[in-house]
Amino acid sequence: MQTISSQHYIDDDIVAEKLAARDFEVQVSPVFEAGGVAVRVVLDGHHSLAAARQAGEVPEFVTADATTNDKVALLERGEIEDFLELAWIDGDWYDIDTKQCVW
Repeated sequence: MQTISSQHYIDDDIVAEKLAARDFEVQVSPVFEAGGVAVRVVLDGHHSLAAARQAGEVPEFVTADATTNDKVALLERGEIEDFLELAWIDGDWYDIDTKQCVW
């Protein structure tokens, strides 16, 4: 499974706050298939992810459902393209581990 994001901008001050609070929680979508690959999307917590990495800690990935993130309802209906369009933030989709562009 691949975890992807389209958020590239990270504010160092926010990361420092997350690091001080030890807030390493990252909200991700349920796993779905895109282009023949099982993926999940980082929906919230990009700064917490960066803080966890700086601390050498494993981020706490929490899977969202339609009650915690309404975009997930699109996945539940199989509307993957619409989900990806609404989940898009500020740049190309990339693998959060390799930093390689996926689309």
